[in-house]
Amino acid sequence: MKIIFWVSAFAIFYAMVGYPLTLLLLEKIIKRKNTKDYTKKPMVSVIISAYNEEKVIEKKLANIIKTDYPNFEVIIANDASSDKTVSIACDFIKNHPAYDIKVNTVKNHLGKTNAQDEAVEASKGEILVFSDANSMFKEDAIKELIAYFTSDDIEYVCGSLIYKEDDDLASVVAENAYWNMELRMREIESNIRTIAAGNGAIYACRKKDYRNYNLVSSHDYEMPLYAGLNKKRALYNKDAIAVEKAGATTADEFKRKVRMQRRILTNIFTNLNRLNIFKYGWFSFFHFCHKTLRFMQAFFHVLVFISNIFLVGEGLFYKITLLGQLIFLLLAFLGKLTGKKTKILYFPMYYTMMMLAQILGAKNQLTGKSKATWEKAESTR
Repeated sequence: MKIIFWVSAFAIFYAMVGYPLTLLLLEKIIKRKNTKDYTKKPMVSVIISAYNEEKVIEKKLANIIKTDYPNFEVIIANDASSDKTVSIACDFIKNHPAYDIKVNTVKNHLGKTNAQDEAVEASKGEILVFSDANSMFKEDAIKELIAYFTSDDIEYVCGSLIYKEDDDLASVVAENAYWNMELRMREIESNIRTIAAGNGAIYACRKKDYRNYNLVSSHDYEMPLYAGLNKKRALYNKDAIAVEKAGATTADEFKRKVRMQRRILTNIFTNLNRLNIFKYGWFSFFHFCHKTLRFMQAFFHVLVFISNIFLVGEGLFYKITLLGQLIFLLLAFLGKLTGKKTKILYFPMYYTMMMLAQILGAKNQLTGKSKATWEKAESTR
């Protein structure tokens, strides 16, 4: 029980604190930066994933055509929307004939990845830029993404998703605290070699490197993974910026987190050769520390708690650690019960929510409830 307790506790600590500190130290030692090349302007296909996006699709299209990138087409990857998404998009296309915009509608609502696959088949760009309907690009975002494709070994580039500041939304505060650390880690990984994961709001790849993945999978995990397994690079450009509003309620965020974990067990236990550091070097180290340990974090918490119960009679230290865990869970419960936005209650609740999402994601996968389709949080639109 002591071995289980200490190994699990160290894994949690290293994933949350030790690894970020390790990256900061590596950054000081290695001191490497990625370069940009703004001279090349290949044809770009901007693929916008859309499912029942009538509230934001016009705003998204208006946002994209303001780009300062000169050579692009826009494809709306319509996942069989049942609202007015298509009619609104068609009206926009009619009113803006100078732009190459089209709607590609799939026959069946099979999820984001399937809609993207079919849109890629209809695309004519050398570089594919992907985005969500509720993610708004800065005018130079596409230019920044393209500028990072400076060599053939760079297969994937993701940008920086910034959650919109709103002091009235406590979830935004919690998301930003976590997300800002996440982006900093990606920046260092990218400069040293390659990132372990991207994000689905703003990213790009060469069309020749595009792969069709399992429909329940997501590009933000699979694309950096397969780039690493093929000994190519997946990079992060902090200057390619998209803005999005986080869910207004913890219920919104919880649904999103559970959906993100729909392949958690597959991600842990498949492609285990990714952990062969002798073959893949930095990629294996980054992926194990940044993704594998994170995927297992909730399960380590369960092991720490259970083993701590068995060890409570082993001395004062174990009594204190069990009491600390109980207090943390109590604060999380009070945060949920009261809805208070004070940090002492909200952060324990938010962290506990993320851990529960991992467990529920694993349960859904084991019971066959993981699905490729998604239900967006209305408050983020």
